[in-house]
Amino acid sequence: MLRAHLYADRIPLEAYVQGEDCCACGFSSREEFLARLREGSLRPERCPKLDPQRLLALLWAARPDDHLPAVEVLQMPSPGPVGPVALNDPGPGAPILVSGNSTLTIEVLSTVLATTASPFWYLTVDTAGHTVDMALLYETFTAEKIHKALDENHLLEPTVRSEVILPGLAAHLAEELRRRIGPVVRIGPVCAAELPLFFGPDRWKFQAPNVAGPPRS
Repeated sequence: MLRAHLYADRIPLEAYVQGEDCCACGFSSREEFLARLREGSLRPERCPKLDPQRLLALLWAARPDDHLPAVEVLQMPSPGPVGPVALNDPGPGAPILVSGNSTLTIEVLSTVLATTASPFWYLTVDTAGHTVDMALLYETFTAEKIHKALDENHLLEPTVRSEVILPGLAAHLAEELRRRIGPVVRIGPVCAAELPLFFGPDRWKFQAPNVAGPPRS
């Protein structure tokens, strides 16, 4: 099987690692800590002073291939459902994660979102089944279409309105989308495995005990 490119090489792990992390695990250098993360040898018992939620997020970002599904390269667009999915009873202020309706994209994001107990909206925009990278090329993922999807699904109403998280590959759409809906747009990661680190332990709570369970239907 030819695996799809999930942009795991675009996770800026170094930017998230702080000196306190290294000290909490007993390492004297940042380089050694990063090497241990990437080889997968760090465990909560090795880092008793490091928040276990943060360690899990670091491990997801350091070893994304251990967690993301092995999805096959799509030869043709594969449309999945469109519209919002409410995760963990989102209320006012819950982030709105926006992406396309490729079944590949939905499978990958669902796998990551299945690990969290935090509230989110997950909105799939009709990209004719293209993944985000191809949808940008074919212009089926645009600020206009995102705005329309948010509006039609009542996610811009005052009782729901919160920050809208764009896929990192679509960063260039942020300015136009802000002109349409206001300064609530934030550019998210390029790779889904970075999401737990991107939000941090205060906004991304891993479910226990199985943080690598199957994606939700």
